[in-house]
Amino acid sequence: MSDFFASEVMRAALFPSTLIAIVASGMSVMILAHRLAFLAVGVSHATLAGLGLAVVLALPLLPTAAATAVIVSLMLASMPRHRGLSDDAGTGVLFAGAMALGIVLLSTASKYEVDLFGLLFGNILMVSEHDQYWLMWGSGMVMISLIWAARPWWSIAFDAKTAAASGLPVHLYRLLLYAMVGLSVVMCVKLAGIVLTTGLLVLPAASAWFWGRGLFGLWLISLLISLTGTWLGLFLSYMLDWPSGATVVLTLCAFFGLSWAGSWLKQVIFKGSPQRIFD
Repeated sequence: MSDFFASEVMRAALFPSTLIAIVASGMSVMILAHRLAFLAVGVSHATLAGLGLAVVLALPLLPTAAATAVIVSLMLASMPRHRGLSDDAGTGVLFAGAMALGIVLLSTASKYEVDLFGLLFGNILMVSEHDQYWLMWGSGMVMISLIWAARPWWSIAFDAKTAAASGLPVHLYRLLLYAMVGLSVVMCVKLAGIVLTTGLLVLPAASAWFWGRGLFGLWLISLLISLTGTWLGLFLSYMLDWPSGATVVLTLCAFFGLSWAGSWLKQVIFKGSPQRIFD
């Protein structure tokens, strides 16, 4: 443990990792409640287009990727569902197109301009001062939105028609939710990369869902799991010399497995027979 905190690189990674864990814990509750896991997958891969534009046009990486992710998310939220285009189909179309564009753009850059491994699997150990500034700005935006809109988002997730009948501007709240998912994805890409970002945005709330149903309870448990999994994952990555993003996601997967097993045992002990967790 002393060696971990003696490492300047690991100490520098703790602050941005903690910011990302806090944001991911809150957004993961809304992503599961609104069934937006595939959206997170699509947007994370679509950020490759923004990263490609940033490299080709010499723009700052995180702001360009954030703008691209938010635009893609809003396009998905505004697609005309009445014409038979489902959310999954729209996500697949934009995901494939944006990722193809990103691959083409990045192929024109030299290997010295692009850290492909870092883009795909994350590299929180190489966060510049400029990156930290954007992570703080992004986390502030997401957390303010969560605090302000958590109750309406929760209501819309379970009964959108009743929420609309009560005068709630459902479409505007949905647009805000999709935009915040896009912004959260870009922040998580810095830790876990394009490929593994969905794990950060799904696993904390998925683990918490076994133990709580209320909004505040889920949020609190998700926060605890996200922070513990991130810190423990960073420590294990240092001790075992593993990639930090992948180790964090593996640690969160372990928490999910433990939560599932613990819930199953609870069903056996208190109800006599296990029940299916997800119907």
